[in-house]
Amino acid sequence: MVVSKPVSCSVVGDGMVGKSSLIQSFVGQVPPDGYMATVMEKYTAVVSVYGDKYLVNITDFGGEYQTDFTKTTNSSREVFVVCYSAVDRESFRNVKDFWIPTIRNMNKRQNIILVATHVDLRREDDSGHVTFEEGFEFCREVGGHSFIECSSTDKVRIQQIFESVVSAVLVQKKGRFRVIKRIVGR
Repeated sequence: MVVSKPVSCSVVGDGMVGKSSLIQSFVGQVPPDGYMATVMEKYTAVVSVYGDKYLVNITDFGGEYQTDFTKTTNSSREVFVVCYSAVDRESFRNVKDFWIPTIRNMNKRQNIILVATHVDLRREDDSGHVTFEEGFEFCREVGGHSFIECSSTDKVRIQQIFESVVSAVLVQKKGRFRVIKRIVGR
């Protein structure tokens, strides 16, 4: 198996939104029953995109604001996967008020994948839950690469998240190549 250049991503969001569970589900581990606090964990997995295989290096950051992830990460991370729970409107507000602004302060053009977790628990008639439309519209507003709703419990769209991570990097590199080609081609 030939693996292309590694891709790095950081997964961030409030505590208890399911970040670790979605990563563990993706890498083939069984997520623990109940909540287990994370400070920072690292994982690797291979994902196939457009027929090529990519090694994805994943850093799982704890969700507590006291854990200032800007001190332990750097803007060279190619993609940030920013998570909120579809059944916790406060976690969505924190994405808007803290996570996205903090990432944009580090790098205004940072690749962002916005992920809504726990969609298997969402009820359309509950105003405390966040709708697909709200998440999608917010992703458009902040210039995110993509918006994905997932469920670690049902293993719905977990693979798609990390395929999107690779896709975001490929799109960015293709854009850089076009700029260089225009400059050199003059």
